[in-house]
Amino acid sequence: MRRLYILFLLSSIFIVVSCNDNENSPTDINSEYLSEFEITTTKEGHKEWSLIAEKALQKGQDTLIILFNFKLTFFENDSFKSNLVADSGLFFPNKGNLYAFKNVHVLTKDSVKLLTDSLFWDNEDKKLHAPGKIELIRSNFILLGSDLQSNNDLDEIVIKHVEGKKKL
Repeated sequence: MRRLYILFLLSSIFIVVSCNDNENSPTDINSEYLSEFEITTTKEGHKEWSLIAEKALQKGQDTLIILFNFKLTFFENDSFKSNLVADSGLFFPNKGNLYAFKNVHVLTKDSVKLLTDSLFWDNEDKKLHAPGKIELIRSNFILLGSDLQSNNDLDEIVIKHVEGKKKL
């Protein structure tokens, strides 16, 4: 998990440095600015997930797409499982991995809600990883903790440093 957190920090630094570099500004001829970006993956003819972003930026042939105001919807046999929504993120299309930042919310079909500031979706092992503080809300019960690992519909969850309380 520590390696994941370090990768998250390095990716954040990369964004800050590249945004401050005038040579590599979004108006660079090798950059591609997209509005209403959308990508959907399927497996054996069924939707796995769909990613929709209000805006996206891809620099040249880079294997990184920067997302703004996006929603990642997970499916099982073409039926809705959950949504992951965030203000910004990094998408790696060659592997399908995604880092989500700021105001990250996951809402499942069973109305379980996850709130956090950053989250990583590992497309290979089909797991969500939230290294920081989290709130997990179901009905009138809230679990607080940090370092969450889960599947995308939040029914198999591991949280370190957890505490619970009844919502008033």
